[in-house]
Amino acid sequence: MFFQWLVAVTGIASILGVGRLLRDLWWQPWQICKRLQAQGVKGPPFIPIVGNLAELARLAQGTSTPMERSSHEIVHRLLPYCKTWSKLYGDTFVYTIGSEVRLTIADPGLIKEILSNKDFRKVSPNALVRDMFGNGLAVAEGEKWEQERRMLNPGFHVDKLKAMVETMSELTTKMLNGWERRIVRAKSPKGVQTVEIDVLEDYQNLTAEVISHTAFGTSYEAGNRVFKLQYFQQVMVAEAFKSMHLPGQSYLPTPKNLNRLKIRKTIEDKLRQIVEKRLQQNETQHNDLLAIMISAYKSQLLGNQKNLRMSIQDIVDECKTFFFAGHETTASLLTWTTMLLSLHPDWQERVRAEVMDICGRRTPTSGMLSQLKLVGMVLNEALRLYPATSVLTRCTERDMRLGKLMIPKGTVLLMHMLVTMHNKQLWGEDADNFSPERFSEGIAYAAKHPSAFMPFSIGPRSCIGQTFALMEAKVVLCRLLQRFRFQLSPTYVHAPCQGFIIKPQYGMQILLEPIG
Repeated sequence: MFFQWLVAVTGIASILGVGRLLRDLWWQPWQICKRLQAQGVKGPPFIPIVGNLAELARLAQGTSTPMERSSHEIVHRLLPYCKTWSKLYGDTFVYTIGSEVRLTIADPGLIKEILSNKDFRKVSPNALVRDMFGNGLAVAEGEKWEQERRMLNPGFHVDKLKAMVETMSELTTKMLNGWERRIVRAKSPKGVQTVEIDVLEDYQNLTAEVISHTAFGTSYEAGNRVFKLQYFQQVMVAEAFKSMHLPGQSYLPTPKNLNRLKIRKTIEDKLRQIVEKRLQQNETQHNDLLAIMISAYKSQLLGNQKNLRMSIQDIVDECKTFFFAGHETTASLLTWTTMLLSLHPDWQERVRAEVMDICGRRTPTSGMLSQLKLVGMVLNEALRLYPATSVLTRCTERDMRLGKLMIPKGTVLLMHMLVTMHNKQLWGEDADNFSPERFSEGIAYAAKHPSAFMPFSIGPRSCIGQTFALMEAKVVLCRLLQRFRFQLSPTYVHAPCQGFIIKPQYGMQILLEPIG
């Protein structure tokens, strides 16, 4: 009797399990697609279980071929499905990866509406993203995000950033001195004074050192292991974004998962060592981002932050976020800006003339940096053509109105910033060309829509470190232009690729010539 009962219960459980699986993998995504299609949103045919993975893979074929050096038309390379499907179905279209329904948005008005509404939630991070950022500012939601954003904002106050300019300049000078020594060593018998430098690698090392010193009061060497391991995490996240994952897959004891967990533990151990070392010091000696977090841990914050608290794990998670975001995004900006000025020597000379007029050979101050209008225009154009990332995501936890559409619960919204910032209807027929003049009247007037420029996102969750990144980029570019002329090396291969950050796949080789 017991055996028959057990068999019956097992059978019912199996049927219910299969039913739930079919509901999650087929019925629900099909219903979402059907509801969107009824509102006029088109897309490739719905395929149960696997979604449109095969078509995505097919469209990605051929995008590995290097581009013409002078071409900045990178949408077709980094987002090939956007280029193809938008022609067939319009800029707003729907497709699926596994059971995940993705609605693509490229209209800047709709993107602003999404990013300004807290009810459009961050997509729940998968295990790989959670490894990178923990529950830090990049992925936190609700009250936790609001408290930590309010707590960390003073660390990026303009007055505090101005005090970092000297450190940024000193570390940049150290890098440039190394370049000059290489030129001297490489000087040919004919007196040719040029040397090839892979600036991507050196910019990554420089920006890592800057964030280590300015935000965490430590040396680059102390965080070097963290930076290297975060690179491997980026690769894993980028691969995961392109593939389908089954529920619970990240918890299986596979070699890849075991290696992922080992990397996460090593990073956390290294960061915990930095935090614990600072806990033993007198925090009145420090005035950086880590000092704010340690004050929150010790319940020493005052004013309207008095009741804000952080645990050691909270601090470690925020360190993960700022160690990564604080150097990778700025290194990317500097790399692409250097390439663009190499391709456009007329602009290189115009910007150099501005730098020499305002700064001369002196170390730039924050006041000088604020006067560098052409430098700012060039950096904005570099961010438009080559933003750090191409896509932002949000999701709906209930049916929500967006413009004229009713977005069903469970839909993932993909906001294609790269598509928006290369859109010819917004930026003109020269949208894929380098033309800093478009920013001469400011960001709001650069395109036909005031929100079309969004390299750091927009709305309440815009990047907290964007002023820091732009200030650092201005310092580095200013010091570089004061000492060197540069052009692309014949060995450079133009192959932008999308990992976690948009980077040149084979590095950025530049020929440097010192200015007498």
